[in-house]
Amino acid sequence: MSQINIKELFDESRFPSGWKLVALFLYTPLGIVLVLLRLLIGLQLWLFASLLPDCDTLRTCLNHGLTLTFGIIVRVDMTGEERDKKSRIIVANNVSALDHFALRRNAETVTPSLWELPNALSHAMGLQEMNMNSKDALIANIKHFLSSSGYNIALQPEFGSTNSRVALLKFNSWPFSIQSSIQPVVIKTQRPEFVGVKLTSVASTWWMDVFWFMFVPYTIFTLRYLKVKRNMDSEVLAREVEREIADTLGIQTSNHTVSDKTEYEKRYVLERTRSGTLQGGRTMPNAHIVANAEMRRMAHQVSEVFPLVPYNVIIRDLLKTRSVDVTISNILEGIVTYVPEPAPTNSASTASVSRIQSNEPKSGSSSGTLSFQERKAKMIAEARERYIQKHGLPNC
Repeated sequence: MSQINIKELFDESRFPSGWKLVALFLYTPLGIVLVLLRLLIGLQLWLFASLLPDCDTLRTCLNHGLTLTFGIIVRVDMTGEERDKKSRIIVANNVSALDHFALRRNAETVTPSLWELPNALSHAMGLQEMNMNSKDALIANIKHFLSSSGYNIALQPEFGSTNSRVALLKFNSWPFSIQSSIQPVVIKTQRPEFVGVKLTSVASTWWMDVFWFMFVPYTIFTLRYLKVKRNMDSEVLAREVEREIADTLGIQTSNHTVSDKTEYEKRYVLERTRSGTLQGGRTMPNAHIVANAEMRRMAHQVSEVFPLVPYNVIIRDLLKTRSVDVTISNILEGIVTYVPEPAPTNSASTASVSRIQSNEPKSGSSSGTLSFQERKAKMIAEARERYIQKHGLPNC
């Protein structure tokens, strides 16, 4: 697996640029009308599912109605393998909030869910309420469902959607422990060129993704079935299916998991919030000054310990760590790379460098027995002491 920056797996904006953005702007009035009409149809389907008794006829009608509501067209890539009906578990990549519906339309599958919907509507959408309090409870629920129902189970081991252009999220192996026989399915999507709205974006909610499904004229899901994979080792099976789906899509695999995606989205939202606060608030100038002053103060502390490390390198790492101690540790451990600046010529800086050099252990001396962690702790303590003395801070 190649090392890929996680932000490459997601789009910051779902909107196109250039002439496509102009086309989207011109289409917007029609898109809003479509949303209103589809919301009305969706509300009626909800009422039918709530009031009428559950039966196969109702489920079929609801499924066709939801196809119109979401504007979803499902196709099968005939260059792939045939659907093996003996394989009850289908595994697919994750591209949108409505993948389960596309799989339900063609493969008669349901996906485990926590949503409490009317039973007929739940099945029409390709969802099945199950106990998801723990992995073991969910696996037990799935096995019981397979033994008592004619529907198949669709699982997406990424557990988070990507832009499907760079790499997959790393597959979780537990879905492959349910049965030793798995049929992979590759999902591709397409929307009209003149709209160009992407399926999802960073930190987008499911209901916002569904809104854009209703806004665009249609979304085409193309399913390509791959050859059934069998292996008793769930971890090996997961990696085999992951590689085959990635190869079929023409993208890579990665070590990033859905947990990494969640952390990235948190950082993204936090940075956007900070940026919005600084740019949009009435107190923006003062807040900006305070933030810059705090960053300069921390950078000065680090510079006192490492006068040869470029100032911009220190600032760049502090923007990530927000901690003097962590940045000092990163420099000591070689995580921060840099080209040393020319040796300082003024007496104060020379004295600082001399003090640091004098604290380095010399071979053959007793101080040479100090461990790396002890030397690092000593340098951090000395930097704090110099800062306290310089600024006359009491009780520190």
